Amino acid sequence: MTILTGGGSFAHAYTKQFNAQIASIRQLGEKAFLDATKKASIVIHNAATTESSDLDLSLERNFDFTRFLVQNLQKQNPSVHLIFLSSMSILSSSDDKVYGEVIKMTPYAYSKYLAETYCLKSPLNRVSCVRFSTLFFKDPQKDGLSKLVNEAHSTGKITLINNGEAKRNFLPVEIAARYIEKISKLPVVGKQIFTLASPQSTSFGEVAKILQRLLPKLEVDNIVMSLSNPVLADFSSDSIDKLGQINFSLEKNIANYLKTLSVQS
Repeated sequence: MTILTGGGSFAHAYTKQFNAQIASIRQLGEKAFLDATKKASIVIHNAATTESSDLDLSLERNFDFTRFLVQNLQKQNPSVHLIFLSSMSILSSSDDKVYGEVIKMTPYAYSKYLAETYCLKSPLNRVSCVRFSTLFFKDPQKDGLSKLVNEAHSTGKITLINNGEAKRNFLPVEIAARYIEKISKLPVVGKQIFTLASPQSTSFGEVAKILQRLLPKLEVDNIVMSLSNPVLADFSSDSIDKLGQINFSLEKNIANYLKTLSVQS
């Protein structure tokens, strides 16, 4: 049995495609949650707080809960395959073997850094830590690409920063779920880290061109701005190569999201 420790967009994308259950401690309570994890062969630990700038809250939700989960799995279900959904934000460069400077990490990144390294140092013998690049959730509240597409649809106008030169390795959340399923099928013994980013980086300027093809009347403005902390892109494809690349068209995913927005409006 496969369980996910939280709900949300990723869990929805995963359970829509694969046989799994969501076991949220907030919904079930501690006893029922631990009973579920005790019976699972695979635990996908996706529960996390991403928006908080409060250090203590981030540590409580992302590190303390991870430690609680790992300790109980070690006691009750030590042969489980734990798949921990980590974050690219813990890296300082596109070299996925080097962590960033702790003092420069945001509260979220720091909490995920502690959680990842704790999983890797824990006594559990089957652990996979997975870092995703920029996920395309098709939800304007969750990622910049979704927000841009939603803005294009609702206003007929978008604004780029520095001509949209910033790049991202956009990965649709449905594709991310399929990669996790691949990892769940591996005969894992020991600790592994997977850096999962689209092999093709795409600039926001290129996204604007896609949107103009799909929405010919779209207006595109630009503002010039100094950016001190650019988001990383162009990651190694080693993990993708190991798992087997899942091909997708970003333009088709954007087009499908526009269709969904049209139906909703």
